[in-house]
Amino acid sequence: MLEYRLTALLLPGFLLLALPALAAYPWQMLVGQTTALPFLTLLTILFGAVRYPGLFLSPLVFLSGLLCDLFTHSPLGFWTLLFLLALACARTTTLLTAERGPLVIALCLTAVLIFMTASVWGLTSLYQFAWQDLRISIEGMSMALLLAPVPALFVLGLEKLLILKNEKVPSRPFRSQR
Repeated sequence: MLEYRLTALLLPGFLLLALPALAAYPWQMLVGQTTALPFLTLLTILFGAVRYPGLFLSPLVFLSGLLCDLFTHSPLGFWTLLFLLALACARTTTLLTAERGPLVIALCLTAVLIFMTASVWGLTSLYQFAWQDLRISIEGMSMALLLAPVPALFVLGLEKLLILKNEKVPSRPFRSQR
C-alpha cells in the first residue's frame, strides 16, 4: 500500500473546500451560468476519485457539498447528494475498469457525466415540481468541462507529490576544490 505524504492528503481537502467557495462569487454575470462551478467541483470529485481513490474521502465530499449548498443558496443537501453520488460513481468506475485500458475508462466516465447531468436536471425538476429546461444542466456541464483543466492541474500535482515520495535522490560525491 502506498504511503502518502501529508501534503498529498491535504491537497484534495483544500481543493474540495476551495471550489465551493469560488461558487459563491456571482459568476452568472460573467459567464451567464450559475451551475458551472458546482459542476466543476463535481468533475473534480469524479476525475480525482477515479485517479486516486484513497485520497478523496467521503467526509470531505460531504462537507464540500454542504458548503456548495450554502454558498450557492441551493436547497440544503442538493449538491451534497450529487457530490456523494459522483463519488460513488467514481468508485464504481474504478472497480469496473480495473485492469482495463484508458479507452474503457474514458467511455465509463463519459457515461457517468451524462448520468450526472441527467441527475442534476432530474433533482432540480423534482424539487421544483415541474419539468425544468434540460439546456441549463447541459450548459453548466459544458462550461465546467471547459474550466476542468484548472483543478486537473491540482489533481495531477498529487501525482508529482506521490512520485517524489518514492524516488531516491542520488547523493552528491564530495569533490575537492582544487
